[in-house]
Amino acid sequence: MSKGRTRTTSLQLAGALLVGVVCLWLSLRGADLASFGAEIASLSLPPVILAMVCVFLVAVTKALRWQWLYGPALPSPTWSTHFAILMISQMLNLVIPVRLGELARLGLMRQEGRQIGVTFGTIVVEKSLDLLAVGLIVLLAVPLVLIPPSLETQLSTGGLLLGGAIFIMLIAIGRFQEVLIDLLARIPEPKQERWARWLGTVRRGIVAVLSSMGSLKGRRLTRVAALTAGIWLLSLLTVQIMFLAFDLSLSWGAPLALMLALTTSNWMPTPPAMIGVVGAVTVAVLSAFGVDQTRGLALGTVLNAVLVGPPVLMGGAALWNRLWQLGAAISLHSLRRAAGLSDDKPEVNAQPQDGNHERT
Repeated sequence: MSKGRTRTTSLQLAGALLVGVVCLWLSLRGADLASFGAEIASLSLPPVILAMVCVFLVAVTKALRWQWLYGPALPSPTWSTHFAILMISQMLNLVIPVRLGELARLGLMRQEGRQIGVTFGTIVVEKSLDLLAVGLIVLLAVPLVLIPPSLETQLSTGGLLLGGAIFIMLIAIGRFQEVLIDLLARIPEPKQERWARWLGTVRRGIVAVLSSMGSLKGRRLTRVAALTAGIWLLSLLTVQIMFLAFDLSLSWGAPLALMLALTTSNWMPTPPAMIGVVGAVTVAVLSAFGVDQTRGLALGTVLNAVLVGPPVLMGGAALWNRLWQLGAAISLHSLRRAAGLSDDKPEVNAQPQDGNHERT
């Protein structure tokens, strides 16, 4: 590793730890620790277990979407392979705050016979889909939050409408992405150089996201859009169920705001297991809905365990399984190979690519 890269990694680690310390200080400042313990002790366990099931279903759905993003042209590894690799990736991102997960996905799929360029393309499309979904949620959140309470109580109408809107709009963006790119190109340049540079940067980013959708056509676009909508609905449901665990009766706009805040907070360097970040974000968001700091901190602490625990446990199990398949003694080098972070190309799950593999 070069000195420049080592320095960058060290700065990322230091920044992530600093963020965690600051978040812990902000969330604990002024909190009543005795009441905090009472809140934890009085929570209802069945909703917490159900929330963990939702986290597991999100992982299952993401793995299936990733498999479908490869398309039907090439033989595809099984869904279980995609799931295991995705869990290892998420575990690394959660435990080591330098975003090694995507590198692990590239390396592990290379071990499965996938070219790095092809895998990189699927990751780009995946990130673009989620980025578009976040943007659509932000655009639709305000009008949907204004739904009358009489409708809101019927099968969480707001959440269902949000999921349907994400599904329809992703299909529309996928089918008309060339038209949208052309419309972006027709936006006149501002006269001021500063604003012209800003517009150029934003336009290039949007074009890159829209262009990545060009690989999705027909039924594959429909299926991927449906899975993306389902992923975000399950994420919203996870937060909403956690509110039930703490007997919080808030409008569905509260879990929506918390989900968006947690999603965007993960874009910056975060400490291992997001310790401190989830609690601080939960306290900040719920305070706007009248929830006191101690109760918000208790919910955020348990939510942190719910969101982080399943991926870390499943990723650890998947990593141990690959390490066992390598048949090598446990060492830093063998761990790197099992995680796809080594230049070596070991034979893992060496099976012929035949018709028994799932095709999309």
